[in-house]
Amino acid sequence: MGIIKNYADADHIRISWYTKKTDLLGPFLRSVLWVQGCSRNCPGCIAAHTHSPDGGKTVRIAEIAKEFAGAAETEGMTVSGGEPFHQADRICRLTGEIRKSRPDYGLIVYTGYTYEELSFSDEKPVKELLKLTDILIDGAYVQELDDDKGLRGSSNQRVIQLTDRYSEHMEMYINPAARKSSYEINGEYFRMTGIPSQNSKELMRKLGII
Repeated sequence: MGIIKNYADADHIRISWYTKKTDLLGPFLRSVLWVQGCSRNCPGCIAAHTHSPDGGKTVRIAEIAKEFAGAAETEGMTVSGGEPFHQADRICRLTGEIRKSRPDYGLIVYTGYTYEELSFSDEKPVKELLKLTDILIDGAYVQELDDDKGLRGSSNQRVIQLTDRYSEHMEMYINPAARKSSYEINGEYFRMTGIPSQNSKELMRKLGII
């Protein structure tokens, strides 16, 4: 089974949601895209609602590119999910569209695959997305290894610098104080930005959110 999945036609990408500006998922102010669809289904994943390939919605790549490129105060984009590499071709296209007007635009990607799995893939979009990425946070979420530290879910996940763009900001990926999150709740949905601490997760469990 390949990594790439067909969740939308060539001009669209299937997403859970996005936010144009936050400081909770990487250095500086960033736009964040949560893609929809993940075949990894890690037990305890905080974003289990993003796993179904039939969930979320499809949006035009050009629409998101315009929104993100127009967020002038942001430095780059973080992509999470869901599994970004299932739609690697769409994310490559999205990044390329943004970099037409903002060539120095940064890219951080969270993935359930290991860097080795991605590197050994013979699927061209997977290779291309790796080349575009500045930081890759790799590996499956392991609930028992969640050490409540930094901007990764569990201690087995690696924060891999594929460029030196964010070299001076790597400490936030292991610093417990970097674990912050914000929430948006209404009658139809619950949305979270950031990596929740264990205390935040426990509160969400008590409220029946997760």
